[in-house]
Amino acid sequence: MSDATPPTIVITGASDGIGAAAGRQLATAGATVVFVGRSPEKTRAVAEPFGADYYLADFTRLDEVRQLATALTEKYDRIDVLANNAGGMFSGPTLTPDGFEKTFQVNHLAPVLLTNLLIDKLIDSRAAVINTASIAARLYGKVKLDDLNNWREFNPNTAYGNAKLANILFTGGAARAIP
Repeated sequence: MSDATPPTIVITGASDGIGAAAGRQLATAGATVVFVGRSPEKTRAVAEPFGADYYLADFTRLDEVRQLATALTEKYDRIDVLANNAGGMFSGPTLTPDGFEKTFQVNHLAPVLLTNLLIDKLIDSRAAVINTASIAARLYGKVKLDDLNNWREFNPNTAYGNAKLANILFTGGAARAIP
């Protein structure tokens, strides 16, 4: 990191696992890390040692993703990195309040919505957007356009692999579309 203003890095899924570990390392290196998680206790516990901001958002509820985007837009003049890391593999199929299958919504739809809601700030900041993928995309992913939610023949591995493959496709498309 340079001597200039530290970068502002928003990490979703930062209350545990890879997101928490990355957030800790980046905060220790001097970045302004914004931790986003679902669990109030876990997210607060990761953020507080750094005096970092944290936000709560359950990605099974797209209204919470919209609220998160509004809060981030209002609070930060710039976002230098958006790390879409929240996700998981779930048994199912499980219907979210928004009418989508939980695995697809949490791993793909919610991060895409967050990115799109923050797009003006991200472009103005010349930000990097990181979308966490998985080898499951290669092993199990085969997106069926007529069944994106995997309602038919649901399998947790396939649902997760499809969501992660959709992330890869979204990332490639966004990289070509955004200057």
